[in-house]
Amino acid sequence: MFPLPLKRASNWLHTQLLSDFAYLIPLRLFIGIGWVRAGLEKFMDAGWPRGTALVDFFNQHNSSSIVVFPFYRDLIQNVFAPNALALSWLIMAGQILVGAAILTGACTNFALLCGLFMNLNFILSGEVAPSAFYVVIQVVLLVTNVGYYLGLDRVLARKVPLGLLVALPYALRKYWRLERGIFLGASAALMFLGLAVIPYIRDFTPHSVDDPAMVLLVLAVISGLSALITAVKFPQKGKLVYRPHATITHRYLHTTARGERR
Repeated sequence: MFPLPLKRASNWLHTQLLSDFAYLIPLRLFIGIGWVRAGLEKFMDAGWPRGTALVDFFNQHNSSSIVVFPFYRDLIQNVFAPNALALSWLIMAGQILVGAAILTGACTNFALLCGLFMNLNFILSGEVAPSAFYVVIQVVLLVTNVGYYLGLDRVLARKVPLGLLVALPYALRKYWRLERGIFLGASAALMFLGLAVIPYIRDFTPHSVDDPAMVLLVLAVISGLSALITAVKFPQKGKLVYRPHATITHRYLHTTARGERR
């Protein structure tokens, strides 16, 4: 016989792992560790806390024409470089906090959005790897709400039923109309971004994985389609009945004024 607390913990863990998205928990931990490691490495580098490492990064990328977008070159020269010290600390703190939030599953979706924003800026500055890899993984984690499983978001969702902040199933979202509109808008914006970067593509060969514009085109299409599919997951009419232990095929059942659809 197992002690009662141990048995309860075992039952709780078993329930969490019954989810169709439990397979993505190791991926969530991988991304969380990656962000924390990146932030700590910068903190232990003497140049980053002083801002000199970031200035050198900007100078190297601007001089070598790695930054292919003119508007971002202007941002680096007129905004980022003059405030390199503050920006260095913002990046270091942001990476550590984002990683810790993803690891613990606390406000996971907001942390993933912050991570995507940082990766977007890294790609715009010419650093394609490993940011492109991170973007794909974080989009998957965001739309599957994996932070709800073995994460603090399961508790936070009771007070904050907003999926853009905490990870929770679509059927439990209080402001689903607003969120569906945001995802539809994001899908359209991402598709527009994909079209906008086409003139800046320098390499259409199989070696274009190092071309920031080509990488942005691919990521924009993937993310835009993911946002569109996510918007479709929200209810069109009536409400959704959530069955946490059902398979993904039967988990979401629409209800109408006449009663539940069987």
